[in-house]
Amino acid sequence: MIIGIFLGMVMVLGILGIIVVVKMYSDIKKLKVLVKSQEEINREDNLNIHRRIDSEIDRTDKLYEETNRYINSRMENVSRDIDEVYRQMDSRLDKLTNKLSNPVSKDLLKD
Repeated sequence: MIIGIFLGMVMVLGILGIIVVVKMYSDIKKLKVLVKSQEEINREDNLNIHRRIDSEIDRTDKLYEETNRYINSRMENVSRDIDEVYRQMDSRLDKLTNKLSNPVSKDLLKD
């Protein structure tokens, strides 16, 4: 009789153990699916972040190039203007030098 009670308890515990294992197995499967979906979401988020970073880098590069073009064009204009000022100064200095080197001949021509 004691053996019967003992075997009955072992059977009940065995059945309960099988039920717990099956329940845990199904829970683990659900968690695996959930983890895979979260990994996919994270992967998509990472791709979106990288795309956004790349687009910002491209935008910044374009702004940098545009700014450099503008600065270079302004520098060329300033350089041309300075060259023109130097040419005018040279021309005027040449005229002044000519006037100072031949003052007598010019005075005679004017009379």
